[in-house]
Amino acid sequence: MGSAKNVASGVVWSTLVNLINAIYGFISVPILINYFGKAEYGIIGLAMSVNVYMQLMDLGFNSTNVRFFSNWLAKKDWSHTNKLFQTSLAFYGVIGILNALALILVSFFTQELFHLSAEQDVILKNLLYILSVSAIVSWFVSCFSQLISATENVAWIQRYTLLPKLLQLAILFITVFSHLSILWYFLLTTFSLFSIIPFYMRKISKETPFVKFLPKFDKKTFKEIIPYCLNIFSFSIFQFSFYNLRPVFLGIQGSVESVADYRVLNGVITVVSIFGSSFMGVLLPSAAKVVATHNKEAFYKIAYDGTKYITIVLCFCCFGMMTICSEVLELYVGKSFLYLIPWLHVWLVCTLGVHIQAISSLILSGSDIRTITYSTVVASITGLLISWFAIPYYQVGGVVMAFVVYQIVQLVFYYFYYWRVKMNISSWRVFSYSFIPYVILGAALYFIINQFVVFDASNWILLFVKGILFSVIYLFFILFLLTDNDKMYFRSLMKS
Repeated sequence: MGSAKNVASGVVWSTLVNLINAIYGFISVPILINYFGKAEYGIIGLAMSVNVYMQLMDLGFNSTNVRFFSNWLAKKDWSHTNKLFQTSLAFYGVIGILNALALILVSFFTQELFHLSAEQDVILKNLLYILSVSAIVSWFVSCFSQLISATENVAWIQRYTLLPKLLQLAILFITVFSHLSILWYFLLTTFSLFSIIPFYMRKISKETPFVKFLPKFDKKTFKEIIPYCLNIFSFSIFQFSFYNLRPVFLGIQGSVESVADYRVLNGVITVVSIFGSSFMGVLLPSAAKVVATHNKEAFYKIAYDGTKYITIVLCFCCFGMMTICSEVLELYVGKSFLYLIPWLHVWLVCTLGVHIQAISSLILSGSDIRTITYSTVVASITGLLISWFAIPYYQVGGVVMAFVVYQIVQLVFYYFYYWRVKMNISSWRVFSYSFIPYVILGAALYFIINQFVVFDASNWILLFVKGILFSVIYLFFILFLLTDNDKMYFRSLMKS
């Protein structure tokens, strides 16, 4: 599964950064809703949703660069690595300018697109102007982290990523205590992300001293990577659209308040997803080497054991949060948001679909991913249609219903076709060995604890008691379900 030390360190640091992200998202939602008001907070969500969709302009370069950088560095092909880096700088520089122009263009039509008052429209326009400036810098430095990741320094990236995250936490509290406006909060938060750039440049100069920071488009190198780029793009455009158009649809078909509801739910979901989302970026460079060297033993270890480890963590987070869901939501944003609990439960169960990430890292490391585009197209279009038509009736529930359909279509495709036919992976073994035992365990504990642990106490006490009970019992049973090989592997990680 790649270098045990690199993978373990990468997962630990990625998880820590995601945890800081989750903490920031978790505490910032109620603070900002209380400080700015629900409607104005929803405007921040709209601005971010519009800009996030601009990430499609990446055209698949992110995953493509990591793959090709990894391969060429492994072969010590310094010339190709440098040409790709300089080509990426030129490409991303152009994309940054186009992104800025697109945001400015959108700002001309915000009042027609969204249900905003004249005052709210002015705020949204100013937020988009701020994003347009930051987009130019953000895009230009995008390939910095890609090159560092290819050197299997994912853990280093995550360590230094803590700096802007901690700055954002400080800005949050400065905003409240110094009574900053929504524009100053947004400006400082957005530009805090650039604090890491000098460290990136120094690390690249140390690890790959042969690369140059001068943008220079190399046509031959671009032609070599563009077929894989387009494969990635054709796959990701629909997936990306599904994930990031839903809050935009809420702003168009629903209300600004529904966007705020979405942000509340997403704040809780982010906490649950921090561990599962840590694996893909860490596994991709190692998976690329496994596929390139045709290491079958490592290939199937990622497929079966990698999926199992991800599932164990996902089930702990998903069913653990469901166990304390009502207490968390009431403490988080108050009783007035408890009507969101049913939708939150459904969304939490959907997060279990992330268990396919280990095998997805193997798919993305291959040369032909065209087949999976078809299922993604069907799942994304179906989900977006359901979201569009369901939002007027169910508001935020409409986007959750769309997510359920999206996950079902994707999982049916992978389990019943792609893994078996294209990858020679046993879907039954993935399901019976790597997935369902831990789902049953987590679900059973959730139902038992919520059925029998019922007494009058404060939300803090209930949260603590139910959370500790679930954690201790779940981990106790996991020790019996893990094989001797699993335990040996974890010991080797701790020693490495």
